[in-house]
Amino acid sequence: MSDDVDDAQAVRLLWTGGWDSSFRLMQLLLVERRAVRPVYVLNPERRSTMQELGTMHRMLGELRARLGDPGELGALEVHLRSDYPPTPELDALYQGILARGIWIGSQYVYLAAVADALGWTGVEICMQAHDDGPTPLHRLVFTDTAGTLSDAPEAQLFRYFSFPVLNTTKPEMAAIAREHGFMDLLSQRWFCHDPLNDKACGRCRPCQLAIREGVQFANPAVAIGREVARYPRGLVRAVRRRRRTSSRIP
Repeated sequence: MSDDVDDAQAVRLLWTGGWDSSFRLMQLLLVERRAVRPVYVLNPERRSTMQELGTMHRMLGELRARLGDPGELGALEVHLRSDYPPTPELDALYQGILARGIWIGSQYVYLAAVADALGWTGVEICMQAHDDGPTPLHRLVFTDTAGTLSDAPEAQLFRYFSFPVLNTTKPEMAAIAREHGFMDLLSQRWFCHDPLNDKACGRCRPCQLAIREGVQFANPAVAIGREVARYPRGLVRAVRRRRRTSSRIP
């Protein structure tokens, strides 16, 4: 891969090979014509790591072939999560958000840990808009549509980042991708949290959101069987509860 991108001019973008960050990567390169340094924080415990890396490798090759200047796309910058343990301050900010009853993925605290250790500012992170309005996390962290951080102490967990798609929904991203001719490439993104034989499981939340798109999923019976093997007691209890509930319905 080319690595002659000018870091002083390039946008540093956190990229996972998923829809939102892949859209932003392609928008920067193919619409805004800006140089990009994509960044991936590798978490070996994430079940989809290999699929994400494979997806990014394919996308980078195809993207570079579409660029007038391939040097606008820097080599993928990879950092290992375990090399950057969160500070007590970052852990406290993360726990503070959870204490407010707002679920937030652990990736935000370890991404902040990498950014803190490496002195990053303004790194793009793709927290997108939702069709049904702001999420509780959005209401806690931001004060306006420009992504200004709120006065809540917990908002400081995100002080290292900028938020380029904060007000862009997935349908809007799709429309932009079609308009500028990169929907075929964006459609290759990876999304499943729990792949089975290199196919999307069809059962995790990202898979459920992608069901309408005609994605090829793993065999449903195999996916269910894997869940039974992992969590036999919980599933048996769930089946028994369902049977008892059904028996009460006249």
